[in-house]
Amino acid sequence: MENNIKITFWLNRVKKNSKNLVPVYMRVTQNYNFFNKATGIRIPAGDWDKKAMRIKGANQEVATANATLDSLRVKVLQVVNQLNLSGKPFNIHTIQKTLEGNETNQLTILKVYEEQLTEMKKLKGKDFAPATIIKYKNTQLRLKQYIKYKYHRSDMYLYELNYQFMSGFEAYLKQKFNNSTTTCYKHYQRFTRVIHNAMHKGYIDKYPFENYKIKLPRTKILYLTQDEIDRIDHTNFKVERLNVIRDIFIFSIYTGLAYAEVESLSPDNITKGMDGELWLNIHRKKTKKEYQVPLLPRALEILDKYKDHPQCIKKGKCLAVPSNVKYNAYLKEIGDIAGIPKNKPLVTHLARKTFATTIALTNGMNIGVLSKILGHNSIKVTLDSYGTIIDELMLRSVKELKEKLSAPKNTKQIPEMSVDNDAITDLLNEIKKSNRN
Repeated sequence: MENNIKITFWLNRVKKNSKNLVPVYMRVTQNYNFFNKATGIRIPAGDWDKKAMRIKGANQEVATANATLDSLRVKVLQVVNQLNLSGKPFNIHTIQKTLEGNETNQLTILKVYEEQLTEMKKLKGKDFAPATIIKYKNTQLRLKQYIKYKYHRSDMYLYELNYQFMSGFEAYLKQKFNNSTTTCYKHYQRFTRVIHNAMHKGYIDKYPFENYKIKLPRTKILYLTQDEIDRIDHTNFKVERLNVIRDIFIFSIYTGLAYAEVESLSPDNITKGMDGELWLNIHRKKTKKEYQVPLLPRALEILDKYKDHPQCIKKGKCLAVPSNVKYNAYLKEIGDIAGIPKNKPLVTHLARKTFATTIALTNGMNIGVLSKILGHNSIKVTLDSYGTIIDELMLRSVKELKEKLSAPKNTKQIPEMSVDNDAITDLLNEIKKSNRN
């Protein structure tokens, strides 16, 4: 059985050299996929018999060249036969690698992982942040430790990966390092990305963890109430650096931007939208995604306040944002002075959570619109992140609906509800749709 293998020889005329000699190439095809390999033979184009796929002539040099082509054909067929006898699945990439002497069934987990890290390091600061590479190294270390602990080996072959390997890895992380389910999920996420890349390269034919999933628990989202937002916004901290940090934090609350986006924000990011209003065009560093954010009145006021700030002019930025470490340290001072509860420590990302909840969802913003404004890759990410908030809003909406329906019929005026019921209905429909997908 040759798995629909077809071997052909052809002239690669685009690579003709200065002596008008054209290289002969071999093409190996399997089920419409193929790879090309140079034979090392160059001949005048007129000496090639296209139909017979042979070099024309009767001298010893021609006979040797044709014998080389025959030898290459036999070698490919031998490789295919060996792969068939092994009983393991293979594809055109497996054949190519085996033919080149780099047998894919000898590739190991840690070797492939190291290959991935090497590629990431080359793109450090471009496609991958230094912190991301450090996290991948940490997962690599945990894999080394797990393989040594569970299998008493220094490494394992890719074809040995299966459901039990991953379930054992999760259990090991929880038992040995007391990792939470969320931390285990992050290790799983990084490792499976490496494995998917190995599949794309043809190192393995099938994803080994098809039915394995780590279900993340829903965590309670911390966010500020409108009263707490106003308290911070209206407090004069009597120290210039704290007033600046307060303004940056409030700006983030009314835009939903993460620290990296606020820090890099420049006047070039401000554009006029189709509605004639000012918007922010943002490139999110985390997801590498372009998205648009509406500039609400309070955010516009803050931008206007800092347009002539010396530091902003010098750096060509919209706001005078310090380092993340200093920013969070100053936010702690602001929280203490403004009397924000200790269970809501002010940190940069709290502003983004507050925008999504207090500013957007509570005021009836559609979950799909919110997902786009936050720059999420999909609405499912938004639903997973803010599921607990959606549940809270649903309960509040149901309570207010009951109160409305149980009110006397002759009531002339129904108190205005703080939650948009239509918006909650949209949220529930989106949740149902997401669950079906």
